[in-house]
This record gives sequence, C-alpha cells and structure tokens, in this order.
Amino acid sequence: MRLVGHLRDEDAAKTFSRYLTSVNIHNLVEPDTDGWAVWIHSEDQIESGQQALAAYLKNPADKKYQMAAQAAVVIERQRERDEAKAAKRIHSRDRIWSRMNIAPLTLSLIGVSVVVTLLEGLNLGGLSDFHWLAIQDIGMGFLPEVRSGQIWRLITPIFVHFGALHLIFNMLWLNDLGAVVELRYGTLKLALFVVIVGILSNLGQYLWAGPVFGGMSGVLYGLFGFIWLRGVCDPDSRIGLPSRIVWMMMIWFFLCLFGIIENVANGTHLVGLVLGMLWGAAPMAKRLFGR
Repeated sequence: MRLVGHLRDEDAAKTFSRYLTSVNIHNLVEPDTDGWAVWIHSEDQIESGQQALAAYLKNPADKKYQMAAQAAVVIERQRERDEAKAAKRIHSRDRIWSRMNIAPLTLSLIGVSVVVTLLEGLNLGGLSDFHWLAIQDIGMGFLPEVRSGQIWRLITPIFVHFGALHLIFNMLWLNDLGAVVELRYGTLKLALFVVIVGILSNLGQYLWAGPVFGGMSGVLYGLFGFIWLRGVCDPDSRIGLPSRIVWMMMIWFFLCLFGIIENVANGTHLVGLVLGMLWGAAPMAKRLFGR
C-alpha cells in the first residue's frame, strides 16, 4: 500500500475513493495531519492512482466523478454480498468454533491454568512448589534449567498462579481478551501470540527480578496492548476496547509498577504490554513506512 496524495475534506475524499473503486483501483482514504490521505493497495496501480488524483484536483466538479461515485456504491454492495456468500461456503474448524462463540485455545489455556493451580494447592502429581514448571535457577549461570534442556520452563510459568484470587482475576481477563483475538484472527495466530509474548515476558521478569514467578498477566497485557492499538491504528480490524477498560488496565499497571500493589511480576506486565502495542500498531507502521 502506498500514499499517493491528499485531499482537503472528507466529502472530496469519499467521492474520489468511490471513483477509484469504479475504475477497479483498490484504495483507502483516511484522515491524517494533512487532510485526507489517499492510499493505493496495489503497486501496479500506483501510477494510475496518481494520474487520477491529479485529474481530480484539476476539475473536481466534473460530473463523471459524481456518476462514478454512485456506480461505486453499487459495486461495493455487490462485492459485500459476494464475499458474504463465499464466507458461508467455508466451514473451517475456526469458523465452526466462531459460530458457536467458543474460543478453543482460550478455553484450553484457562483449563490448564486451573488444573495446575488446583494440583499445586493439593500438592498432587509432584507439583509441590511448581518446581518443574517454573524458572528457579537450580544450578549455576543464566537460566541453568533451560540450558540443560528443560526449554518448556520458558513458557510454563504462565500457567502457575499463587492462590484463588490470582487465578480467578487472570482467567476472567483471559476469557475476554483471548476470545476477542482468537475469534477474530483464529486459533493458530493466537497460539503464536501466546508463545512469543509468554516467553519474552517471562524472560523480561527473570531479568527484572530473578527467578520464581508465575501468572498469565504478561500474556494478558500483551493481548490488551494488541487489541487497544489495533483498534486505534486499524479501524477496519473490527476489534477494540472501551476507554474505561483501557483506563482500568493502565491504572492497575502503574499501581503495580510503582509498588503500591506489591508482589507483582512487573517485568511480565511491561514486556507484554510493549510487545502487544507494537504488534497492534503494525498496520499503521506499514502504511507510514512501507514504500
């Protein structure tokens, strides 16, 4: 996608965008600091888009633009109907789960966290002190258990919770935030997100305060940051967060960071939030720097 120019007001931008649509030039118009930016999706159509914009700026009152705009509305509606019909014919596993409003990976993460916490509390199955799930530094040097081959410890601390309140609080947020991402982008993409953010946020906490920590909060702040910024940077993504949720999560973040609420893995919060925000803001970065 490449920027080809600007128009001064919204009406002109929408009229020109519909004209481009009528001549099969895929485009996007959106407000920015210079007015309304005109983006062309395909590199092969950049020159045509630039020429069309130059012609429009010379004579925006030309009746062909108004006529084309009306035709474009019909084209867009037909395209939406065709896409809806095509989508109904696709019966992937993710789509079946989505129709039922069930997010299988999110439910699985909740289930594993609950089971681990229950077994830990009952001291069953050798989970006393969650020794085989946590990063504990049993040995010498940096991440001794991981370097000895126990690489699962990089991710498994996300399943360890310290008591019922810790578990319930995190699982309620995971149920909401995880389901939003999974139902919108699919199970595999959520799995990739959880693995990357989970590992890096755990490493962040290890470097921040040392070993022996746990909880899903790094992943949760990653999901929060992703949904928040993706909704802001890409309105077409159809996800976002109410402002009250953003304020609530950020107030909690700073209360923990400044020590008002103690015994919190602030390293996981910080790394998860930064990674999620960067991931969420990726579409805007692509538009700004992609040439």
